[in-house]
Amino acid sequence: MIFLNKMVIAVCCLIGNLGLVFASTDMVRLDDFKVYAVNSTQPIEPSGLTFKDNQLFTVCDDSNAIFELDFSDEDTVNAAVYLKLDVTQLSALALDLEGITTVGNDFFVASESHHKLIRLDGSDLSWVPAIGGVYAEAYKAGLFQLYNAGIEAAVYLGNHTFLLSAEREPRGLIEVQFNESFTEIVKQSNQLFDDSSHELASDRKPDLTGLFYYDGVIYALHRNAYVIHELLKDEHGIYHEGQSWSYEHIVKHPDNAYQDMQFGHAEGLAVDADNFYLIIDNNFDPKLKAPNDRRPLLIIAKRK
Repeated sequence: MIFLNKMVIAVCCLIGNLGLVFASTDMVRLDDFKVYAVNSTQPIEPSGLTFKDNQLFTVCDDSNAIFELDFSDEDTVNAAVYLKLDVTQLSALALDLEGITTVGNDFFVASESHHKLIRLDGSDLSWVPAIGGVYAEAYKAGLFQLYNAGIEAAVYLGNHTFLLSAEREPRGLIEVQFNESFTEIVKQSNQLFDDSSHELASDRKPDLTGLFYYDGVIYALHRNAYVIHELLKDEHGIYHEGQSWSYEHIVKHPDNAYQDMQFGHAEGLAVDADNFYLIIDNNFDPKLKAPNDRRPLLIIAKRK
């Protein structure tokens, strides 16, 4: 099932009798940026990033909480618990939160371990959908084939519709529309998205660890390629990679690199009119040049 909406997110050109082909663009290097260390009163592994009321928020995959990011000085941000999730309302223990988005005044967070969204109406929690979820249809389509590679990002597109990412092996996209109360699935489409035009090291696989919707455009985070790219939707409802931006030189700089760089670390993406925002989950790995520094990073890079 394919849900088509009125967003203008595809850029195409007609070439002879070959039909619609997506225009290719060169990779843009993000050269105007600032890197912040993320301080917290408890160790965190941030995953997911969003704005609410012009404030940045993230979640942590091993903590049932939403964290607010406040800029404390020119080099650091503080991650403080904004809301602790009362998981007893969900009859659950570990949620493994990996993505965060907003609908109006409500947060929606993604539980990787349960393959579902959670709605936060104030401090009231509810599963989305109330019964069942996206897992069965996505699995039949070839997604969620690997343990601990489930829903990694979520973004609200409007019209009760979310776009979810399946992390890796294979990576993919799940577009799901709910009823007005977000309790039942109305439509769901699943897309394997394991091909990529981005260069990868031989031991790396394509992945998709962040999604953000801004000004009619969907942006995605290809962690293992160190790339932010547009997601463009064709007339058949299929998503493709569009314009791309590279941040590889930022995270590989000796001042920012970690000791373990076998795979990428970026796990959250937000976008506004001026900047890209990336949250780095280093899994408590120490910095290359500072073995006692195990803090995550927030990167803010000018888009233009």
